[in-house]
Amino acid sequence: MCLDKKTTNLTDIIRSLEAKFQKPPPVSKILLILNRDILEQEVANKEVENEMAHYNLQALNDFIENGLWNGKVKAVEAGVRLAKRSGHPIYSKYYSLSGSIIDFFLAVQSDIFVGTEVSSFSVDVEITRFYRGRKENYHYLPNKIEMTTPPDASFPPRFQC
Repeated sequence: MCLDKKTTNLTDIIRSLEAKFQKPPPVSKILLILNRDILEQEVANKEVENEMAHYNLQALNDFIENGLWNGKVKAVEAGVRLAKRSGHPIYSKYYSLSGSIIDFFLAVQSDIFVGTEVSSFSVDVEITRFYRGRKENYHYLPNKIEMTTPPDASFPPRFQC
């Protein structure tokens, strides 16, 4: 569904960000919102060879270890890892859900948000940010990053798939 609007290569997404926001980097930290566990399960699944999952996991690990913009921007993961390691009897058990809630509110408060128009999570973050006056929101599309809520926007973006 909506394959023409999807970018599945994590490196392509990051390189598009670095090209859009060249110098200086717009932030000192970037939150990478994805579920590492699902990616690791794809890689561990010996019944199906998923080369993109292998590639993306390796890229994710590299970005976390070495940062972005030639090491000037620290890349971090938050929600799922925090919830999973919390030791809380509920949050650590349902870490995917509780982690996504953490990521949602971190994304809402961020200086800049970059998501995708084919993700209800991304669009919900943008709508919440829009009504809080946080209009520096972008979508990554194949080969480009596009602003979705310019300062004069009257309405938030909509889910496009």
